[in-house]
Amino acid sequence: EGMGLGHEFLRHIERTRLMIHVVDAAGTEGRDPVEDVYKINKELSAYNPEIAARPQVIAANKTDAIYAEGEDPVKRLKDEFEPKGYKVFPISGVTGEGISELLYYVSDRLAEIEQEPVIFQQEYFPEEELLYENLPYTVTKEEDVYVVEGPKIEKMLGYTNLDSEKGFAFFQKFLKDTGILEELEEAGIQEGDTVRMYGLQFDYYK
Repeated sequence: EGMGLGHEFLRHIERTRLMIHVVDAAGTEGRDPVEDVYKINKELSAYNPEIAARPQVIAANKTDAIYAEGEDPVKRLKDEFEPKGYKVFPISGVTGEGISELLYYVSDRLAEIEQEPVIFQQEYFPEEELLYENLPYTVTKEEDVYVVEGPKIEKMLGYTNLDSEKGFAFFQKFLKDTGILEELEEAGIQEGDTVRMYGLQFDYYK
């Protein structure tokens, strides 16, 4: 129904060719791993039946925590889903048991699955969000260098490709719209002075 991150998360699933269901085979939180797989597939089918029909693998996790005698939960998963074409791998995220076998199988399956190139429209533009985030920054002077620091600056540099024309244009807009240029001028910066932002250093010109 798109609640919370529902549809945003499911849009990412559209980009995958094969799904790995990681379920709690030991039922350590009182969950039923068989029921969980059915619930997830029901959600996938409600969103897009084509996605639910894609290849799936089940990773029966937490095998190291299976202590109860009686019914083997891994066998129960295999009996339920392997006749439907879903390979089940018992694994342990704690000990690493079974993970190599799972990954080798998935790698082989991906090599077999044909993929038509699909171009998705970009949904999120993190650099644009930065202009409106209320994150602090500081403008200081160390000897002859003006230093601009803060989480807002660090995030901007992490998201922005300054080698591209669009990225450099955003960088200029970012300095202006956030008030950084104004603060540099109030601090007495002159043309040709050096500005440093973490690993980036440049000369200031209007």
